[in-house]
Amino acid sequence: MCHLILLMPVLGILVFWIWPISISLPVYLIILSISLLVYFSLLRAMHKPVTTGQEGLMNEVGQLTDIINHKGHVTIHGEIWNAETNLNLKKGDIVRVTDVKGLTLTVQKTEQKLTHV
Repeated sequence: MCHLILLMPVLGILVFWIWPISISLPVYLIILSISLLVYFSLLRAMHKPVTTGQEGLMNEVGQLTDIINHKGHVTIHGEIWNAETNLNLKKGDIVRVTDVKGLTLTVQKTEQKLTHV
């Protein structure tokens, strides 16, 4: 389906065989302008940063719900994740994700405020 979107201007040439030039030219210009709008929207979307998966968790801020021996749990975006750290942290500390290994997040303390609940 996405290939048809990219071929819209080429397929639009068919209007010149169907209608006279006085009708087909404005129709083709409309098809071309819609195609360019779609192309620029796709390019803009492709350059946005990743917001899901492991890449989306990097540098996110959360709150420690519990920690024992440098391992515990952190809440980020309402989800509870396994967490580990090499620092002495306590329950309730605000932390930033520095690394993701499978389902375990490596965190460090931060002074930044939570923006999500």
